[in-house]
Amino acid sequence: MEEKTTDFVSEISVRWVKGESGNTYLCPVKALERLENPTEEELKKICVDESQNPQNS
Repeated sequence: MEEKTTDFVSEISVRWVKGESGNTYLCPVKALERLENPTEEELKKICVDESQNPQNS
């Protein structure tokens, strides 16, 4: 019996956002759309903090 596999492909749109602290965050667009004016704490919860990324130097 041959085993069947199924591949699921999904795209995630992201956007860079600069917080009030000056830190930059890489955020999923759909999550940002749910927040009217995200606070720094909300950005930390839903985004990746890119500020400490060594490639940003």
